[in-house]
Amino acid sequence: MIREAILSDSNVIAEIIVETWQKSFINIIDQNYIESMDVQRFVNIMKDNIQLNKEIIFVYEENEIIKGFISGKITEYSDHQCEIVGFYILPKYQRMGIGKILFQQIIEYFSRHNYKKMILWTLNSAKNNSFYKNNGGEITDKKILEIGGKTYDGIGFSFNLPPISN
Repeated sequence: MIREAILSDSNVIAEIIVETWQKSFINIIDQNYIESMDVQRFVNIMKDNIQLNKEIIFVYEENEIIKGFISGKITEYSDHQCEIVGFYILPKYQRMGIGKILFQQIIEYFSRHNYKKMILWTLNSAKNNSFYKNNGGEITDKKILEIGGKTYDGIGFSFNLPPISN
Protein backbone atom coordinates (compact mmCIF):
# COMPACT_ATOMS: atom_id res chain seq x y z
CA MET A 1 0.00 0.00 0.00
CA ILE A 2 1.11 3.55 -0.66
CA ARG A 3 0.52 6.23 1.92
CA GLU A 4 1.89 9.59 2.94
CA ALA A 5 4.82 9.40 5.32
CA ILE A 6 4.27 10.21 8.98
CA LEU A 7 6.79 11.39 11.53
CA SER A 8 7.34 7.90 12.94
CA ASP A 9 8.53 6.76 9.46
CA SER A 10 11.60 9.00 9.66
CA ASN A 11 13.93 6.34 11.06
CA VAL A 12 13.01 3.73 8.45
CA ILE A 13 13.23 6.25 5.60
CA ALA A 14 16.71 7.29 6.80
CA GLU A 15 17.82 3.66 6.95
CA ILE A 16 16.52 3.11 3.40
CA ILE A 17 18.53 6.09 2.14
CA VAL A 18 21.78 4.91 3.72
CA GLU A 19 21.40 1.24 2.74
CA THR A 20 20.50 2.15 -0.83
CA TRP A 21 23.51 4.43 -1.20
CA GLN A 22 25.80 1.80 0.32
CA LYS A 23 24.63 -0.85 -2.14
CA SER A 24 23.82 1.18 -5.27
CA PHE A 25 26.60 3.76 -5.52
CA ILE A 26 29.70 1.61 -5.14
CA ASN A 27 32.32 2.77 -7.68
CA ILE A 28 30.15 5.78 -8.53
CA ILE A 29 30.48 7.92 -5.39
CA ASP A 30 33.58 8.25 -3.22
CA GLN A 31 33.60 5.18 -0.96
CA ASN A 32 34.70 7.23 2.06
CA TYR A 33 31.53 9.32 1.79
CA ILE A 34 29.34 6.24 1.47
CA GLU A 35 30.94 4.60 4.50
CA SER A 36 30.57 7.77 6.57
CA MET A 37 26.86 8.25 5.88
CA ASP A 38 25.07 8.80 9.19
CA VAL A 39 21.53 7.47 9.58
CA GLN A 40 20.77 9.99 12.34
CA ARG A 41 21.57 12.90 10.00
CA PHE A 42 18.92 11.64 7.58
CA VAL A 43 16.45 10.96 10.42
CA ASN A 44 16.72 14.64 11.36
CA ILE A 45 16.28 15.75 7.75
CA MET A 46 13.22 13.55 7.25
CA LYS A 47 11.64 14.63 10.54
CA ASP A 48 12.11 18.25 9.49
CA ASN A 49 10.69 17.58 6.01
CA ILE A 50 7.62 15.82 7.41
CA GLN A 51 6.92 18.23 10.28
CA LEU A 52 7.31 21.34 8.16
CA ASN A 53 5.75 19.89 4.99
CA LYS A 54 8.88 20.72 2.99
CA GLU A 55 8.24 17.74 0.72
CA ILE A 56 5.42 15.38 -0.10
CA ILE A 57 6.66 11.92 0.85
CA PHE A 58 4.96 8.67 -0.12
CA VAL A 59 6.05 5.33 1.33
CA TYR A 60 5.40 1.89 -0.07
CA GLU A 61 4.46 -0.40 2.79
CA GLU A 62 3.68 -4.09 2.61
CA ASN A 63 3.08 -6.36 5.62
CA GLU A 64 4.05 -3.44 7.90
CA ILE A 65 7.45 -3.15 6.18
CA ILE A 66 8.35 0.07 4.40
CA LYS A 67 10.18 -1.08 1.28
CA GLY A 68 10.76 2.28 -0.38
CA PHE A 69 9.70 5.89 -0.69
CA ILE A 70 9.52 8.80 -3.09
CA SER A 71 9.49 12.48 -2.23
CA GLY A 72 8.95 15.66 -4.17
CA LYS A 73 8.47 19.37 -3.83
CA ILE A 74 7.55 22.50 -5.68
CA THR A 75 10.65 23.77 -7.44
CA GLU A 76 12.15 27.07 -8.42
CA TYR A 77 13.46 25.95 -11.81
CA SER A 78 11.97 28.11 -14.51
CA ASP A 79 10.91 25.26 -16.81
CA HIS A 80 9.75 22.85 -14.08
CA GLN A 81 7.12 23.41 -11.44
CA CYS A 82 7.98 20.34 -9.35
CA GLU A 83 10.85 18.02 -8.61
CA ILE A 84 11.42 14.50 -7.34
CA VAL A 85 13.88 14.95 -4.48
CA GLY A 86 14.25 11.44 -3.10
CA PHE A 87 13.46 8.09 -4.66
CA TYR A 88 14.75 4.99 -2.90
CA ILE A 89 13.78 1.33 -2.85
CA LEU A 90 15.59 -1.05 -0.50
CA PRO A 91 17.99 -3.06 -2.68
CA LYS A 92 16.38 -6.42 -1.84
CA TYR A 93 13.01 -5.12 -3.11
CA GLN A 94 14.26 -3.50 -6.30
CA ARG A 95 13.06 -4.80 -9.68
CA MET A 96 9.71 -5.84 -8.19
CA GLY A 97 7.61 -2.97 -9.55
CA ILE A 98 7.64 -0.90 -6.35
CA GLY A 99 9.52 1.96 -8.00
CA LYS A 100 7.01 2.13 -10.85
CA ILE A 101 4.10 2.28 -8.40
CA LEU A 102 5.72 5.04 -6.33
CA PHE A 103 6.71 6.95 -9.46
CA GLN A 104 3.13 6.87 -10.74
CA GLN A 105 1.88 8.05 -7.35
CA ILE A 106 3.98 11.21 -7.37
CA ILE A 107 3.12 11.93 -11.02
CA GLU A 108 -0.57 11.69 -10.16
CA TYR A 109 -0.09 13.91 -7.11
CA PHE A 110 1.67 16.65 -9.07
CA SER A 111 -0.77 16.33 -11.99
CA ARG A 112 -3.74 16.79 -9.62
CA HIS A 113 -2.13 20.05 -8.51
CA ASN A 114 -2.00 21.19 -12.14
CA TYR A 115 1.76 21.04 -12.54
CA LYS A 116 2.87 20.43 -16.10
CA LYS A 117 6.56 19.61 -15.92
CA MET A 118 8.69 17.75 -13.38
CA ILE A 119 12.45 17.27 -13.03
CA LEU A 120 14.58 14.67 -11.30
CA TRP A 121 18.32 15.23 -10.78
CA THR A 122 20.60 12.22 -10.69
CA LEU A 123 24.17 11.21 -11.35
CA ASN A 124 25.11 10.81 -14.99
CA SER A 125 26.55 7.38 -14.22
CA ALA A 126 23.71 6.08 -12.00
CA LYS A 127 22.62 2.54 -12.77
CA ASN A 128 18.91 3.40 -12.58
CA ASN A 129 18.91 6.06 -15.31
CA SER A 130 17.31 3.59 -17.71
CA PHE A 131 14.27 3.50 -15.38
CA TYR A 132 13.77 7.24 -15.87
CA LYS A 133 14.15 6.96 -19.65
CA ASN A 134 11.75 4.01 -19.79
CA ASN A 135 9.18 6.02 -17.82
CA GLY A 136 9.13 9.03 -20.12
CA GLY A 137 12.10 11.02 -18.86
CA GLU A 138 14.20 13.03 -21.22
CA ILE A 139 17.62 14.41 -20.31
CA THR A 140 17.22 18.15 -20.69
CA ASP A 141 19.62 19.61 -18.14
CA LYS A 142 23.11 19.08 -16.78
CA LYS A 143 24.86 20.42 -13.72
CA ILE A 144 27.65 19.58 -11.35
CA LEU A 145 26.42 17.85 -8.19
CA GLU A 146 28.41 18.27 -4.99
CA ILE A 147 28.31 15.20 -2.75
CA GLY A 148 30.52 14.82 0.28
CA GLY A 149 32.85 17.58 -0.82
CA LYS A 150 33.45 16.09 -4.27
CA THR A 151 31.85 16.94 -7.59
CA TYR A 152 30.07 14.65 -10.02
CA ASP A 153 28.35 15.07 -13.37
CA GLY A 154 24.62 15.37 -12.85
CA ILE A 155 21.78 15.15 -15.32
CA GLY A 156 18.21 16.34 -15.09
CA PHE A 157 15.44 14.12 -16.40
CA SER A 158 12.36 16.12 -17.40
CA PHE A 159 8.89 14.65 -17.42
CA ASN A 160 5.78 16.12 -19.01
CA LEU A 161 2.92 15.51 -16.60
CA PRO A 162 -0.43 14.37 -17.93
CA PRO A 163 -3.51 16.44 -17.21
CA ILE A 164 -5.89 14.78 -14.75
CA SER A 165 -9.51 14.76 -15.84
CA ASN A 166 -12.15 14.82 -13.14
